[in-house]
Formats: sequence, structure tokens, C-alpha cells
Amino acid sequence: MARKIVAANPRSGRDIDASANRININFQPITLKQPAPFNVESFFEFDLENISGVKPDYGNLPYGIYGITDSEKMTCVISSEMMDDPFQMKFARSTIAHEIAHVLTHVPEFRKKRAILRSIHDNDHMSLRLHREENVPIYRNPEWQAWRYAGALLMPESTFRTAVKDGANEGDLSELFQVNRAFVRTRARALKINIL
Repeated sequence: MARKIVAANPRSGRDIDASANRININFQPITLKQPAPFNVESFFEFDLENISGVKPDYGNLPYGIYGITDSEKMTCVISSEMMDDPFQMKFARSTIAHEIAHVLTHVPEFRKKRAILRSIHDNDHMSLRLHREENVPIYRNPEWQAWRYAGALLMPESTFRTAVKDGANEGDLSELFQVNRAFVRTRARALKINIL
């Protein structure tokens, strides 16, 4: 069965990177000066609610679901099972960053769209239109946007490029930024950088 999603406002990779960089600048500027892991768990637990109004939490989620953000309930839950598994920490970091992107980018956007629908239709039960994911252009896909944001938050372009210039290979980058190698490759492709 095809997955259905709400189409997000159009965003370019550059715009998404700039948005993530603002979080780095305001909360952990060292990550823009030298290759270092962004403390995404700390940001999730202590800063996210203050700037978004969305309550972060850890909890049991259905099998195969590692994080979920609910714009109506204003909650963001990360799988406690994943967090308790030391072998999943690099994946957990990227998942948290992905959900942070939904909270900071899509929650305000989708709440505003719902409010407009309610005012037009005078109906509290209006829901956002769902589209088959394959019919949504990539730049309007909220999942693509959230993964791009996560890559930019955890691996800012400036320090990613510096590390590559200094000879870091895929494994080195994985350790420097504390993310999976697959995520390093995705970020390198997005930035059009060749790594070893």
C-alpha cells in the first residue's frame, strides 16, 4: 500500500540547510567551527519545547516506528527501545534530528493550514489533504525535508567540508559527527562532495 503524506511548502536544500544552521548558531555554535557532534539529545530534551511549544518525550512506539511528531497534540515521541539500545545510538541521533525538523518546520506550517481550513469551512474536523508520496515532488515532501534538515543539523556543510578537505574518509566522518555511514553518504551526495 502506498504511503500517504501531507505536502509541505516547497523548500530547497539550501533553505533547509540555512534553517538548521540557525539552530547550530544559537544553541551549539562550536559545531560550525570544528567537526563535532551536535548534542541532539540535549537539544531535544531541554531546548525544543521552549522554542516550539511541542512537548518532547520518549516512549514505546509500534514496531518499525522510531519517532513521531503530532502537530495537533503538540508532542514529539522518540522510541525508548531504540534509545536503550547502545548499538542504535548513531541511528537514534539522526532520528531525533529528523523529528526536530518536523517540530520546527512542519508543526507550525501544518497547524496554520488547519486553522485556515477551519476558518474557511467553519468545521473543527477539517483535516489536511493527503497525497500519495510518489505524487509529491521531492521539494514538497516533508520526509525528504526532515532528513535534509537532520543532515544539516548533525553535519553542517562548513565543518563537513573542512573535515573532508583535511582527509577524513567515510568512517572518520561517521565517528566525528556520530552518525551512520549511510547518513554520511547521503549528506555528501546532497552537498556534491566526493569522499573516500
